[in-house]
Amino acid sequence: EKSKQWEGAFEGLTAGVNWRISGYRNDVSDLIDYDDHTLKYYNEGKARIKGVEATANFDTGPLTHTVSYDYVDARNAITDTPLLRRAKQQVKYQLDWQLYDFDWGITYQYLGTRYDKDYSSYPYQTVKMGGVSLWDLAVAYPVTSHLTVRGKIANLFDKDYETVYGYQTAGREYTLSGSYTF
Repeated sequence: EKSKQWEGAFEGLTAGVNWRISGYRNDVSDLIDYDDHTLKYYNEGKARIKGVEATANFDTGPLTHTVSYDYVDARNAITDTPLLRRAKQQVKYQLDWQLYDFDWGITYQYLGTRYDKDYSSYPYQTVKMGGVSLWDLAVAYPVTSHLTVRGKIANLFDKDYETVYGYQTAGREYTLSGSYTF
């Protein structure tokens, strides 16, 4: 894939809130596309992706809040039809805090309505996939000044959802990792 992109933004600090609003456009050529008839991927399509992102972060006592909103209009540049599997709206909220030596974080993410194709029958039908709300919980602990251990529970409430029509995503996931710095 090849792309040309531009972006413009305003940012500032108002009443203790760091904020940023940006707009962008990305013209993609040689887009990886899927041929319904041959059931193969190929590089031929063109896409025009434009959108607006708004982010803000602020502190309330020991809590750090980060919130973002994305509006994305992703379209086939030739047919002007929406690209599959891309939500027009996404919202994310992250809350971070420290308790004793533990760094905690909880994240909420909303992915809006998306469209996909149902390839299980012919002719293929466009299907609407509803929005989904997901929660994650993470913790990090510095065992030493060099070693940090991290844990995460993704999809905390074990939400059933699909990012591709007909393919179930993983349920609740547990991750344990560590990093050592010299």
